[in-house]
Amino acid sequence: MAVPTLNQTRVLAKTRIRRERLLPTRGEVIKAINERLDPLDIVAFTESGGVRPIPLARYLRVSENTLPKYLQKRAGDRVDTREVIASKPEFLGMLQRIYRAPAAARLAALQGSWLALDLETRVEVKALYRGTVQNVMPRVGVVIEATGALVQGAWGGGGEGVGVLKKMASEPGDILSEDQIDVSARGTILLAGAGVTEKALERAAQERVAGLIVGGMSPRLKTLIEQLHVPTILTEGWGDQTMAQPIFDLLVAHAGEDATLNPAHRTRGGALKPEIFIPVMATPGAATSGVLPPPTLVAEVGARVRVLAAPARAALGKIARVLTEPQTLESGILAWGAEIELAGGARVFVPWENLELMD
Repeated sequence: MAVPTLNQTRVLAKTRIRRERLLPTRGEVIKAINERLDPLDIVAFTESGGVRPIPLARYLRVSENTLPKYLQKRAGDRVDTREVIASKPEFLGMLQRIYRAPAAARLAALQGSWLALDLETRVEVKALYRGTVQNVMPRVGVVIEATGALVQGAWGGGGEGVGVLKKMASEPGDILSEDQIDVSARGTILLAGAGVTEKALERAAQERVAGLIVGGMSPRLKTLIEQLHVPTILTEGWGDQTMAQPIFDLLVAHAGEDATLNPAHRTRGGALKPEIFIPVMATPGAATSGVLPPPTLVAEVGARVRVLAAPARAALGKIARVLTEPQTLESGILAWGAEIELAGGARVFVPWENLELMD
């Protein structure tokens, strides 16, 4: 049997990466090769416009007939970026479900449950990573080279985020609650544990946090994350899931440092792999892992893996033996796989499709 290749999650204390920062349409690049960058530096911009349809009633969770009474703007009004267009009180008025303008625009029309925004804005692309311009693509964007700690996640959403990493969990199995978040969280990236409550997510948006890192959360919160524009990365997947110990330990070691959340990094293979990056100063002559190769490696005995399905879901271990014959699962299906030695010493058979490499 051929040795399989598995998907891989990278957890690296120090590595060197290259990332493209590209405009959505052709524009102007304003940085040069070898120029040093901070995450919030603008590297390129373009003038952009056009009408964008917004399903406003769905965002506010109201009917088409009741939508007008929640509007704070009317057709023909102009709005600035992040200005409130509509607001609906919830939880007896203690919270507000708000829709803000994604960019400077004019409210072209309100038809039924839809809002038409005529965007009049300059689109700016920020560096996002602290590093150096390695290459310039005229009118398109730049390639940035950076050195630091890297953690790849399972899902990301809510936009990009930059801020100081703030530890909110004592253990990787902790759940982040609303009462843990206060004004001190503003502008920080919250490091949670296994999950987060809906009220905690809303409080995070209210306090204007820069992002959230959590093991997992309820799938029903996915839409809320996008509505609240809270940059979020799940390290394990959907459902409350204990954050993998190596990931938790690495992030805790960098608490208090600047971090970047990129929820939609596209790998060389074309897959989306959200990532957390914590920049460090490169020491001349110091060894790093180099620019990252494609995110798949050959599985072999001794390789560290994570189990992706029950009954040992999210467990970490290593490949103890690559089996040369398919094994019969409880369902009666024959599957190729490997014998995995879990962290506690127990050995279990896991099909290849239920494993991913971690390094």
